[in-house]
Amino acid sequence: MNIMKQSGKKQIDLAGYLGVSKQIVSKMLSGARIINAIELQKISEFLSVSMESLVKVPEVLPETNAVKAFMGKVESREAKKGLQIADEIADLICFYARTCENAEEMMKPWEA
Repeated sequence: MNIMKQSGKKQIDLAGYLGVSKQIVSKMLSGARIINAIELQKISEFLSVSMESLVKVPEVLPETNAVKAFMGKVESREAKKGLQIADEIADLICFYARTCENAEEMMKPWEA
């Protein structure tokens, strides 16, 4: 996506070049859809970059936790504390959900 932004190209243009819908390109760029080698080659041609530059892991990974990413934009201590509490509550909810799922699996009879 960064390379597309730098070159001033749009997802709709890439979709047309690849012969797929804009939704497919959006899924490719978000990681929701795997890109095969032929598509990767076409994308590298479209952007005039090497295939290697498209698959290279960046040295600094962007923050993927929305709460933590947003926390960096908040200025007041109270707001940051509120976001931290919200993040901890979200983690507890996820932990509880995973625990319940695991408990259901553990309650099933074992097969010998």
